[in-house]
Amino acid sequence: MRNHFTITISDVHGARDYSFKQIFKRFAWLLMLVFVLVWAGVIAAIWFLSSEAQAIEDKHEMAVQHYEKVLNDKKSDFIHLASEKRLLEAELEEKSKQAEMLDQTLQGLEELIGTSTSTDEPEKAVEERIKLVQLSTLGKSMMLEMIPNGRPVADFAGVSSSYGWRTHPVTGKRQFHRGIDYRGEAGANVVATADGVIEFAGYSKNSGFGNLIIVSHANGFKTHFGHLSRLDVKTGQYVRKGDVIGGIGSTGLSSGNHLHYEVSFVQRKLDPAPFVQWDLQRYDSIFQQVEGVPWGSLTQAVNDQVQKVEKQLSLRGVPLAANSAR
Repeated sequence: MRNHFTITISDVHGARDYSFKQIFKRFAWLLMLVFVLVWAGVIAAIWFLSSEAQAIEDKHEMAVQHYEKVLNDKKSDFIHLASEKRLLEAELEEKSKQAEMLDQTLQGLEELIGTSTSTDEPEKAVEERIKLVQLSTLGKSMMLEMIPNGRPVADFAGVSSSYGWRTHPVTGKRQFHRGIDYRGEAGANVVATADGVIEFAGYSKNSGFGNLIIVSHANGFKTHFGHLSRLDVKTGQYVRKGDVIGGIGSTGLSSGNHLHYEVSFVQRKLDPAPFVQWDLQRYDSIFQQVEGVPWGSLTQAVNDQVQKVEKQLSLRGVPLAANSAR
């Protein structure tokens, strides 16, 4: 019985014996071994696949985190770029408004000083237009500083007598009035109407003007200020346009407080009214209103002076804008 083996199985019904040959025993062990190896292989495969799956899952998690980080960075960059875009758009809009305002301002200045670009001319560069405005303004400002213009009283209270024929309020005689009489309170300020030198400042006995100031201006112009209550300047003193030179009064042949104001050119009395109304906005008006003055040669002389100033400033490298305004 060496080649046989017996297996006894017991249950409630009793015990049963089963006899097998030895080869079946070996086969059973071999089958069990194969089963164990298969299970071991399956377990090993499962463990390997699980490890690979975990590695893939880890890589996926890292990839997701990296993607989220990149996405957040891109989102932040997008928000930053969007903010920069809005700022640039706002700045561009502001620059456009400034450019439009500058263009409108230039057009206004060009119209004001008479250098407007005609519609059939090509558009001038902004720098050239600004330079032209500066030069034109400088020349006209120089003319308005050298030649009498504006009112000779600081506080305008009306005119009592204009230039021309009238009946003298004191003598009662009809005579030609060579100036304008300005109403005003005694002592009210009288101002110079252009740069100049005081030619006379004192009491004029024979003229009837009482306290009189005569200012000598450039290019042959003079102004007379009569019936003054006080004299704030002396003969030979240099005054600028707008400087207070005296006060309204009633000295001399006068019926009440007022200022007698005259404008003359090379010994010829002129109607002061066009000079009083003359300013930068109405610059060209005086050339048609006042005859007998060589406006062309005076203007050319001033333009030549402006060009000399521009040349000197350009040689020194000084911008004209810093020197054209006063």
